Amino acid sequence: MKLSISRFNPERDQRPYMQEYEIERGSSDHMLLDVLLRLKVEDDTLSFRKSCREGVCGSDAMNINGRNGLACITRTSELREPVVIRPLPGFPIIRDLVVMLQ
Repeated sequence: MKLSISRFNPERDQRPYMQEYEIERGSSDHMLLDVLLRLKVEDDTLSFRKSCREGVCGSDAMNINGRNGLACITRTSELREPVVIRPLPGFPIIRDLVVMLQ
């Protein structure tokens, strides 16, 4: 699965940039959050929120292929590649896909 993910570390980056990833989709990767969690094992600098994994809390909200959604209920089988993932628009970015929700 090809992913293009917005990255931003305020301690070293002037502005956000896109980073390309390619990861084999595993048999248990039904939702986008499953893929992101496996990707985080490979790149532990990647930051995003997760909590309930049931589409209730909204902590893993992000912009996925141009539409705002929850990674935990976004089916990988329904995504076109490359999957472009950005933080929610209109919120200050804390780091990578984590925004200040106020």
